[in-house]
Amino acid sequence: MKNILKFLPALLLLTFVFTACEEDAIDNIPSEVTGSAVKVANADGLFDLVNLANSSFQFDVSTIGEDVTAVDVYKSYNGGPRALHTTLNQFPTSIVVTPAQAMDGLGVVESDLAVGDAFTFSFDNVRTGSAAYPSGTTIDAPVSCVSNLAGMYDVSTTYDYHDFLPDFSTHTMVSEIVEVSAGKYSIADFSGGLYSVGPYVSAYGTAGMPAEFSDVCGELSWMGQADDWGAMVPLAGGVNSVDPATGVITISWYCEAYGENGISIYTPQ
Repeated sequence: MKNILKFLPALLLLTFVFTACEEDAIDNIPSEVTGSAVKVANADGLFDLVNLANSSFQFDVSTIGEDVTAVDVYKSYNGGPRALHTTLNQFPTSIVVTPAQAMDGLGVVESDLAVGDAFTFSFDNVRTGSAAYPSGTTIDAPVSCVSNLAGMYDVSTTYDYHDFLPDFSTHTMVSEIVEVSAGKYSIADFSGGLYSVGPYVSAYGTAGMPAEFSDVCGELSWMGQADDWGAMVPLAGGVNSVDPATGVITISWYCEAYGENGISIYTPQ
């Protein structure tokens, strides 16, 4: 009896500890998770102003959380009012949207579209077994133009001013236009040879005039480019564009430091 009484406080303490731990474990069991969210992935394409009828934008839609029975997909133009685009009932799924489908119901016509515009697709009324939930997921379909200028070109340049005229007044060479990113390109010698194989090499030690430019719907532009002495900018009043029928590129450039300038014609090989 003496031994039982001796250990009785310890037994009571152990009983309390285990009971408390069991209650804590029950309290820490997470409650049932409800709700669902929309995920968008693999967006591709744009609404091409040069070839609008044959362009499209597509993306994949999936969900996480509760099983979803339906999701309403809305669309808007340049941040304007929304209109219902479609209702999805199967997940995951892929959506392909043509320009005509994007414009339908928004009061937008082809003549309204301009470079830099966007159609925004958003999601709402994510319906599950428990309730209908909102969604903050959105995705933009850009209005722009497909650009594909990378490749080899025969380049013919006519110079209006440099230090060695009338010698080296024209030059023809082969040059590569390299794609840096979508719609952005680089050329190793924007001078058409003057700085890479022409008289500036031996006279001033030049090795080319590398530069990058952008193509937006056949109109070329650049900023922050330079030769060895100063900024290289588009020639005032010059042509910087792509002929959509032939792919021939015209680049008119001007070096601000000493006035070197020329017009380079790039003909695809």
